[in-house]
Amino acid sequence: MRLQLIGPALAVVAVHAAPARAQAEFVIKLQVYADSDHTTVVSPLISAQADVSKDTNISAGYVADVISSASIDIVSQASPATIHDVRHQVSTALTRKFGTLTANGAYIYSTENDYSSHVVSMGVSKDLAEKDTTLALGFSLAMNTVGRHGDVNFHKSLTVNEVTLAWTQMINPRTATQVSYDLGVASGFQASAYRFVPVMSGGDPMYWVPETDPDSRIRHALVFGVNRYLFQHTAVQADYRYYRDTWGISSHTVRATYIADLSPRTQLRLRNRLYSQTGATFYKSEYDALQKYMALDRELSPLWSETIGAKLTRKFAGYAEAELKADLFYYNYADFPLLPSRTGVNIGVGVGMTY
Repeated sequence: MRLQLIGPALAVVAVHAAPARAQAEFVIKLQVYADSDHTTVVSPLISAQADVSKDTNISAGYVADVISSASIDIVSQASPATIHDVRHQVSTALTRKFGTLTANGAYIYSTENDYSSHVVSMGVSKDLAEKDTTLALGFSLAMNTVGRHGDVNFHKSLTVNEVTLAWTQMINPRTATQVSYDLGVASGFQASAYRFVPVMSGGDPMYWVPETDPDSRIRHALVFGVNRYLFQHTAVQADYRYYRDTWGISSHTVRATYIADLSPRTQLRLRNRLYSQTGATFYKSEYDALQKYMALDRELSPLWSETIGAKLTRKFAGYAEAELKADLFYYNYADFPLLPSRTGVNIGVGVGMTY
């Protein structure tokens, strides 16, 4: 069962130049997600990366999502029960520098009992003007297979192509800015295999039909960001993202992060994220007749959300690092009667070793 959580499920491969790295790094993390919609996800993660030469870096990782949910996305006329599932994801990546040019490629495979995905990505970036300017181009292809537990005859596919353009500019030694544009094209099955939509009459359901979404969706996103070094041990990061797609959804996201070095070995990050979106043109909180597209998906309804979080990082003995983070979030669904609002928490702990 594929669930939409607070954060993206797939790792994103950066298309701009990576910072200088140590020879090898090993990281273990554990994240716990819980919300008021009766969903809990426990996610252990392990990753490693190493410089095989002064210009070449390789990395690999594994993450599992152990899911327990009685969400309204699950508990419906079609599936009135709590579900338990485990999602596995493995990834590998290669980065190679050629002077001022950096190229990278990655592969991600994920699977669960009714969904599997293959993602291939590649990117290239170029430093200009003594590294004050960086231009980047990236491409990814995701090939997904959708099933339905208990139905061997249900078999759908979804293909997603994405292109990213980015321009990073150093304004002065204290300030860096970035502008990026993402174009995504999705084609295939994009509804839930488990959700059924009621056709209502007089406030009562007459019958239920499978959820149907358009097979094609084109997404556009434009991001403006700035990083500013304030004082000797503090900095701020901020960005604004505008999104629009061919389903009629437009959204605005504002994020801000404050970073402070509490000591030479301890760093604190505080962040806030505000998000709002309009609903899809075909979305209705109640359908009184059959339509071509019918959805019972809160993520297609008008909504707004806020997330606040903190992350504390501590270095030990020059080669070990530990982190503790927590995010609190609130979602408000203005036109989704089954779930007017949702609250939750993301808590994570991790340890890294650098050699």
